[in-house]
Amino acid sequence: MELEGFVLGVTRWEDDARVWSGPDYGKDALAYDEGVRSAAVAGRIITCVDVVDWTGRGSRDLLLSSWDACYDGQVYLRRQTGGNEDGTPRLGAEERVEGVRGYVTSAVVGGRLHLVSTSRLRRQIHVYSDIGEPGAPRFGEPAVLDLEADWVKGNEYFHSARFHDIDGDGELELVVGSDFWGDYWPNGREWNDEGYRGFDAADRWLGGPLRGFLYAFRNRGTIERPVLDRGRPVLAGDIPLEVYGQLAPAFGNFGPAGECLVAGEFWNILHLARRSADGFTQTQLLCGEDDRPIELDQCIHFPCVVDWDGDGRPDILVGAEDGYVTFLKNVADGEDGLPRFRKMGRVTTETPLIHAGVLPSPAAFDFTGNGRPDLVVGNSTGELLFYENTGGGEGRACLGSDTMLQADGHPVRIAAGPTGSVQGPSEKMFGYSCPTIVDWDGDGFADLLVSDVTGYHRFFRNLGGEQKPPRFAGEQLLHYRGKPLKTVWRVRPAVADWRGDGALHYVALDEDGLLSDFRRQSDTELADKRHLRWDDGEIIAFTVDVGGGRGRVKLCLCDWEGEGRIDLIFGTHARASVPPGPKGMPRNTTGQAGLFYCRNVGTPEEPRFAKPVPMAHRGRTIAMAMHVASPEAVDWAGRGALDLIVGVEDGSLVWLKREDLSW
Repeated sequence: MELEGFVLGVTRWEDDARVWSGPDYGKDALAYDEGVRSAAVAGRIITCVDVVDWTGRGSRDLLLSSWDACYDGQVYLRRQTGGNEDGTPRLGAEERVEGVRGYVTSAVVGGRLHLVSTSRLRRQIHVYSDIGEPGAPRFGEPAVLDLEADWVKGNEYFHSARFHDIDGDGELELVVGSDFWGDYWPNGREWNDEGYRGFDAADRWLGGPLRGFLYAFRNRGTIERPVLDRGRPVLAGDIPLEVYGQLAPAFGNFGPAGECLVAGEFWNILHLARRSADGFTQTQLLCGEDDRPIELDQCIHFPCVVDWDGDGRPDILVGAEDGYVTFLKNVADGEDGLPRFRKMGRVTTETPLIHAGVLPSPAAFDFTGNGRPDLVVGNSTGELLFYENTGGGEGRACLGSDTMLQADGHPVRIAAGPTGSVQGPSEKMFGYSCPTIVDWDGDGFADLLVSDVTGYHRFFRNLGGEQKPPRFAGEQLLHYRGKPLKTVWRVRPAVADWRGDGALHYVALDEDGLLSDFRRQSDTELADKRHLRWDDGEIIAFTVDVGGGRGRVKLCLCDWEGEGRIDLIFGTHARASVPPGPKGMPRNTTGQAGLFYCRNVGTPEEPRFAKPVPMAHRGRTIAMAMHVASPEAVDWAGRGALDLIVGVEDGSLVWLKREDLSW
């Protein structure tokens, strides 16, 4: 099958993806203590950032948008409410921008603020014209643009778009950055296809690169009613300008360098290219004051150019996969004439919402000894974040500022590197840390057991003392049969004392994705592996997928019903199929990440579990978008009964009270 302008190659899973429109858990999200005066601004998963003057009064307001496969492309505004001592804007509370969705950038024409939207779920660009009163933008139905172009590869995603006078003729062109995955996957097999093999025995990637290109479309109409010529690739010299996938363009005039393209890509770097007579020069990496490339904290970057601190030099703000926005301050010009930047950290607000990275995985324990369970939260960036539970009355429980936990004196930041992710080198910055908390070594202090993107399992010994947050020794890998235990990826492990005699068992998915129980033999050695089973004797498995489709399950073992047995609660991703087959959940039910309860109907010597029951919240089956729902059972408010604290993929942590749950 061919579409005009496209040559279809590898089937895109997004072509059949569902847009999340499930229950809203926002009212159940944990909040900061009132003593937290400032924290990082965040969008949702994969955040696009643009700076706008929303009211036309000269303010620098943040426009944040996110991946619409998960959150219906919700767009948010944070208005400038004042200024900080360093000249950067002080930002206010989050506001929803109604009627707009997708990755959004802005264009001001005739005093009106228009928005341009791309989506990985459609092959079109949407242009939302401002139909509001001056200083009060409002948006109606979008103009829908079907693009025809001389595509470099065909079947390219439209990753990011903006209107910009790219050729200096005084007219705004539509500029579109793309990304193309057809060369990336080995032999055309994606991460969850039968026969997929990403690396050889020497850890060499068997696929190719991600690819991202830039296209310009001359507009013969207006922004409200665009009439586009056939697009052409933007050149760097005499070849199409290209980065490592996910090309997101921004433009700025950088003094001696003149107008430059700033291009984001999938990896944790940005590119600069000067405008030339026929396009742009070859790209160079964005560098710091030491002339070394600046490395960002995550991947999939959306830059915008703005004088953020008001010093007259154009800076860069950049959104990323982890939802945060980073400020890169323009501090000097290099000998090559290109600007040099200083990484200033995350943009903050005085009215923050808790954002624990994306795909957060919480674990609870009272580290401070005040009778209130604190949280340790893993996330896609591989961090372990500590939140103190500062209490709160009337059924509330608030958190203090997040702090990165340290091991051996260094912040914990697990990352796949070029070979650690089953999905290939594009994911070198991902960590997917999934912690559980238990006194593993029996010294009276709660330790951390963590699995992650690599499928390895790490033990962080609590060094004791009264430090807040707690201190941990350097990681030690868990072993089985004399080798480091390596299983499927992105699984939150659990620990059980099945017989109540102090003998600990480590529960995880094995290399085949089957639920497995290991006896703790020592701090780092596991023994006596067995598979855990349903009540009919079938081994517990969570999906029909293979490769990277396995794993991704978050395990929680607890006495959920207070009857002296250890039950299983687990969270899945949307593609999971429990039990595997045509009726497995949630793949064939809600089609979204969910939570499931399995009653232990076995014995202490041989636990077995009833088939899973989907958990409901306030009468509605729990549905939490695409990637993850990560539960932790804990008596959160000291009421003598277990609730659930759940990490939702947008970065929020929600408190689902027991009385609101059914199973």
